[in-house]
Amino acid sequence: MAKKYKFKLEALLKIRRIREEQCKMEIGRIQIEMESVKKKINEQSSGISEAYELQERSLSDGATGLEARFYPYFVEAKRSHINQLDENLRELKERSDKMYRVLAKFRSDVKLIEQMKDKDKISYKKMAEKKMYQEIEEQVQNWKQIVKT
Repeated sequence: MAKKYKFKLEALLKIRRIREEQCKMEIGRIQIEMESVKKKINEQSSGISEAYELQERSLSDGATGLEARFYPYFVEAKRSHINQLDENLRELKERSDKMYRVLAKFRSDVKLIEQMKDKDKISYKKMAEKKMYQEIEEQVQNWKQIVKT
């Protein structure tokens, strides 16, 4: 019975596939973080809109000077927080871009090793077939020798 095919670099291929999957999971985590930051930015922006509406209502109802001074500070704090969130979002985007480049490298490594495996398997099959045909030819020659006698 012929020996079963075994690729010499199978362990390396498995490790590369695992690294590729880990990279995909990290990209997913980064995208979730990015969506969370975008949501926070939207919340802060809507908080600014609400603050302006409240300010207008309180001024029309006769707000004190102390109340009127509160709103600009509140809006400034919201804008500052939005700027900080924008910076976080930019950093996450950079991390995401970097991870996509790493993923592309991992994918190319896996693809290269898979191509090597396919070529190796084809050559193994050809060699196995050649060996099988040689054995058949030897058996036919032996049978012819037996029949002659």
